[in-house]
Amino acid sequence: MYGVVLWSDARSNKAVFWCEDHGDLAYFQGDPATVNQTTSCFDAGDLVQFEVYHEAKLRKALNPKVVRSKADADLPNKLLRHSAGITRKQTGGEVLPFRPKAVPPVEFRHRGQA
Repeated sequence: MYGVVLWSDARSNKAVFWCEDHGDLAYFQGDPATVNQTTSCFDAGDLVQFEVYHEAKLRKALNPKVVRSKADADLPNKLLRHSAGITRKQTGGEVLPFRPKAVPPVEFRHRGQA
């Protein structure tokens, strides 16, 4: 899979990739002990290639390699500017209010009592 780095943290060896299929974002978490603290592995806008797997309902990246550095360095800012102009009507979503119940459901109230 190919993707573009949206965010990275060199110290913790983590990154978030926007994937070529425009599906879920891919999350990378490498071993922080293997990071060279003087240089960053990934920068926002880098084009990367990686393997994809799913763990705990998350799309994860494995063995990422930079294909082209700074392919679109302004991409995170472009996405932020674009999303700032989108209204709820444009996305078609409706926010439903969350009202917690005052009393737990019956199946939880009687557990452990026999």
